[in-house]
Parts: sequence; structure tokens; C-alpha cells
Amino acid sequence: MSQSELPAWAYRYLERLGLTPEPPSYSFLGAICRAHLVTVPFENISKLLYYQSRKQMAAPIPPVELFVDNMSRYHFGGTCYTLNSRLYLLLKALGFDCYYVLLGSDHMSVLVRLPDLPGERVFVDCGSAAPLFSPVRFERDQQKFSSFAGEQIRLVPDQKQQGWYRYLRYRRNELISNEWLFHPDDAKTFGQFIPIIERSNQPGTPFMTLLRCQLFQLDKRRNLSLRNNVFTIRYEDGSDSKLLLGSAEEIRQVLADEFRLPRLPVEEAVKVLQSLGVDVFAPMTQGESR
Repeated sequence: MSQSELPAWAYRYLERLGLTPEPPSYSFLGAICRAHLVTVPFENISKLLYYQSRKQMAAPIPPVELFVDNMSRYHFGGTCYTLNSRLYLLLKALGFDCYYVLLGSDHMSVLVRLPDLPGERVFVDCGSAAPLFSPVRFERDQQKFSSFAGEQIRLVPDQKQQGWYRYLRYRRNELISNEWLFHPDDAKTFGQFIPIIERSNQPGTPFMTLLRCQLFQLDKRRNLSLRNNVFTIRYEDGSDSKLLLGSAEEIRQVLADEFRLPRLPVEEAVKVLQSLGVDVFAPMTQGESR
């Protein structure tokens, strides 16, 4: 596919990922997933600022042109609805055959049919802060798992409901999440997610009650995670280190120096949380810190 056949936003999206257009294939899809996870952060700073300007915004998440502009201008990424829905639009623009699926009651992912893998679908997800660097061949290779820095993801047939698959997440071989189920035949439209997205934008919901940023750095063999004022580095060998940050300025410095995201307007996001009654410097419980 030539660059002239793509909409301008798709070309700029690929440019941000460091990629050039190619025909749909398993290899190219894997390159997109990998580039996404090391370039575009999983974060809710943009979500908080979008909430602040919600009266001027008609859409529940930023339109794709604005999303692409903000990736470069502010180093924005997003949470699952923004990241995976904009990824879906990029894949469609590139000629991939794909559709949305709902995991559990509130998570969006994408299934893709590929010309070089006839008769099966693959699972992609760049919006769960998980090490899914390659499309998951969940229908043919159920023993394989995706892993990095002590995190493991497996998609397995559900033992109770035929045709359904369960998303399992492990940390240091401990199962930490198994609530997400999906049926690969149950294709969803974006419109079906709008009520779910609108609910997620309300004060008191998970990503409206904390500060969150996560990014993989494969060149340094580590996974960076910010949760409120706790900065965690998880290394490829499974070890980790934690640093407690004492101010919004220290958080901004970590985002600039360690995450390489100096344009993220974290101070503004902290102010939004303060207006919602959330103190990002309050001690977290053990469950919250995970």
C-alpha cells in the first residue's frame, strides 16, 4: 500500500510508530503491535484532560485526527477504548479485516483475519498495559503465552462455556486476573461501546480516581509503570524497583527522563484529580499498588 492511498492521519499515525505502509500480514500486524506498546503509552492523563474539556467535546473519546495530533504534540496515548479503537481504525485504513470484541463487561479488544492465516482469527490489544507484542493465535496455539518482565498473558478456552475464551493474567506466576471472557463470533460495533465508554468517563470510575501511565521499553528490557506517585520498574528478569515520588514536579521529571515522554501535561491532570477529590500522594493499599 502506498502512502498516497492512506488518509493523512493514518500516515502520521504510522510515522509516530516508526513504520511505513505494507500489505496486511501477520508479520506487519506484529510490527504494529510491538511499535504501539513501546511508543504510545497506556495512560489516563489524556482522559482526565479530555474530561475537563468535556463540555466542548461531543464524542466520548477524541476523534482519530485529534488522537494522532495529540500523540506527537503531548505524547498522549490513552486507556483501552481510545487505544484499541484508534488502532482498529488504523488497521482498517491499512486494509486489515478486523472487528471489535467485548471482554467481560467493559474491555475492548480487536480480532483480525489475515490473508496468510486463512481460517483463523488473531487477537490484538494495545490497550491493556499487557505484553501482547504479537498477535495471539488463540484458536490454533492455545499453549503459547505472551510474557515480559514477570507478566504473562494467556487466552484459553473457557472450561464451562463452549466457544468462549478466557483472558488470564499472571504476575510472577501468580494469577492476578481471570474475569475477562469473550466469544470470537460476537462482533461488536463501536456504537455498542459508547454507553460503556460514557460510564467510564464519570467521576468515581477506575481511571477517574488515580494517575496512571505505563510503557514498555524493550531496548532497556524493562516495563515502566506509574500509579499515582509510585514509580515501578519491572525488569525482564522479573525483578523490580519502586520509587515514591513526592510532588507533581517529580512525577513530570520521571515521565520525561525515564518514560521519555516530556510533553505529558501531568501537573494539569493532577489538578483535575484534585478537583474530583483524589489525592495522588495519599498512601495506597496493597491491592491498589498492584
